[in-house]
Parts: sequence; structure tokens; C-alpha cells
Amino acid sequence: MTDFQKLCYDTLTHHVPAGFVTTYGNLAKLMKKPKAYRAVGTAMNKNPNAPDVPCHRVVKSNGELGDYAFGVTLKQKRLQKEGVKVINNKVVDFNKICL
Repeated sequence: MTDFQKLCYDTLTHHVPAGFVTTYGNLAKLMKKPKAYRAVGTAMNKNPNAPDVPCHRVVKSNGELGDYAFGVTLKQKRLQKEGVKVINNKVVDFNKICL
């Protein structure tokens, strides 16, 4: 695991609780690396500790779920189990629960 990946996973784990989501860009900003949003996406895809490191909480900037290494169906199930509503592959009330 690279230092960047560790920073991604630690930031996500400590700043995005169950019931909330964030975007790749917002996570990059939290890490003080605002232009690294694509690298954040790559790190989430390589997460070796899912769901303990909850990469399923990272979604696209328009509220769509985006990809998930274990399949988008499982991403949706994990989010819904945490109380996040998803309709048509998009987070409901995205602006209210996106950190």
C-alpha cells in the first residue's frame, strides 16, 4: 500500500461516517490534495480492506454511485444498509448527506 492510498483510506475512515457520502473531489480536498481526485478513485478501487475502509461511501460529484470493485449492486446495498437512499443508481438527498 502506498502512502497516498493510506492517506485516502485514513481520511475516508475518519471523516465520512455511516449514513453519509463524499465525492472523489471532496475526499481529495480533505486530504489537502484537491487535484488528486482521479488518484483517489484509483485508490478506492484498490482498497484491500473493504468494507472496514468504507470506499462504498465515495460517489460521483453528481450523486451517481459510480463504479465499485465489488460491483455497483453491492455498493448500493452497503449504502442502503447505512441509511443512504439510492434510486436509479443515484443518492437521494445527495446535497444533504454529502460531506
